[in-house]
Amino acid sequence: MPDRTSVGARSAPRITGEPEPVPRPTPETRPYWEATRRRELVRHRCDGCGAGSQHPRAVCACGSTALTWTPCTGRGRLFSYVLVHRPEPVFASEAPFVLAIVELEEGVRMTTRIVDVAADPAALPLDMDVELRWLERGDVNLPVFAPAGPKGA
Repeated sequence: MPDRTSVGARSAPRITGEPEPVPRPTPETRPYWEATRRRELVRHRCDGCGAGSQHPRAVCACGSTALTWTPCTGRGRLFSYVLVHRPEPVFASEAPFVLAIVELEEGVRMTTRIVDVAADPAALPLDMDVELRWLERGDVNLPVFAPAGPKGA
């Protein structure tokens, strides 16, 4: 199977007839997934209190329903991670991989994968600068992160 990724992440071979694991948009998440299709990372910002949220929601913690999708820079830092050696069967051929929480420059945190680096704690210092990459799965673009290049590069 040809590599269909735009990053160094492996494109796992699939068992014949096995569907590729991709997100299914809901009415709340549709604007997010439409943005990723354009390779844009967005987050919710509350027009009432200014708080940000990476995951789609209908109501802010302050109670406001005035939420706006706003763009993110695609830069952040590694906040936490786990090394996945025994994933769900559909992801077994991709193991080991790094499942992480990245704190975006905008102050919100998101769950994602770290790519283009060994799944080894020695290669994953906390607070490491990371930058956005895209993992293509069928017609869906998934936001993943890789160690950032030198500043100013």
